[in-house]
Amino acid sequence: MSKMELKDFASRPPLTHLKRLTTPRGLVQHADLEVPDPAFGYSLDDNARALIVCLWHYQLFADRAILNLFEIYWRYLQRARNQSGSFHNFLSFSESILDAEGTEDSIGRAIWALGTILGSHPDLAVGGQAERIITETNLSKHTEHPHVRAKALILCGLMAAKDRSVATWADQLITAYEHSKSANWPWFEDNLRYANGILPYALATSYLLTKNRRYLDVARVSFDWLNTVSRIGGQPAPIGQNGWYYQGGEKALYDQQPLEAADMVLAASALFEATDSRPYLDLALEWMSWYGGHNSQGTAVFNAATGGVYDALTPTGVNKNQGAESIVTYLMAYLALTKLALRQ
Repeated sequence: MSKMELKDFASRPPLTHLKRLTTPRGLVQHADLEVPDPAFGYSLDDNARALIVCLWHYQLFADRAILNLFEIYWRYLQRARNQSGSFHNFLSFSESILDAEGTEDSIGRAIWALGTILGSHPDLAVGGQAERIITETNLSKHTEHPHVRAKALILCGLMAAKDRSVATWADQLITAYEHSKSANWPWFEDNLRYANGILPYALATSYLLTKNRRYLDVARVSFDWLNTVSRIGGQPAPIGQNGWYYQGGEKALYDQQPLEAADMVLAASALFEATDSRPYLDLALEWMSWYGGHNSQGTAVFNAATGGVYDALTPTGVNKNQGAESIVTYLMAYLALTKLALRQ
């Protein structure tokens, strides 16, 4: 494949598959090949990220038509609230509730979406609704939870809203890092599992708001190490989901998921923005090229014919299903590069 350049992302991203998976009720979670599969219904995780995609797109292109899609995902978030002030994650295709409360990560992504509304939606009334929901969600209980990814996702939301509690949440990530790190394992916990790149991304973006040098230093050290261990034969290779990577153990090579590549693009892009160091931009583009075939299988993960993204890179090729998480995380990565391209 040809080398990707920043100018490749100066145009609008492909939204065909996102629209294909979207019904009036929300973004369908899974697909059979590229066809939406109603059997699995909807998830808060996916609709929250689709909402973020819409608002990032609006910020960059000022295209009000994207707000029609936004409204669908925004209504889903509102319907997904539970009686305790938190959120359900899963709703069936007919909108039956399928869980009592969402996972820590799904709630974190909801806060990220709400913070993005508060920080960038053009209608102040919508921003006010989002602010009220954030206030009514008991975030304090998440400070006691050991799950650092959920804390990073909440931090992303508070960052987007420019909330005054950003430092409090960023400090929690620093504390986790200091407790877990060692000379050979400069990381926030004793394993690499899922959505790893979101941790240095959250700290790098926190630095952009607070200018706290410690946030940037930890973001750089942790990302640089993650980038080093997430390779096969020198090529980008997200930590495999079939076993993960525990300190002192053997690293799983597959299945590699698009979410992981996207989070690496986000982190590298944020570090470039924070440092103006060209190698981070090069890494962001290299990780984006994972979708185009610069990976351990030499196989494109982005399907140009459908506008979708395959759900995983496997030892034998790709999982040809093209679900919601794969496309929304790809679009987030694309738009992170668009943000940089339009500033050139």
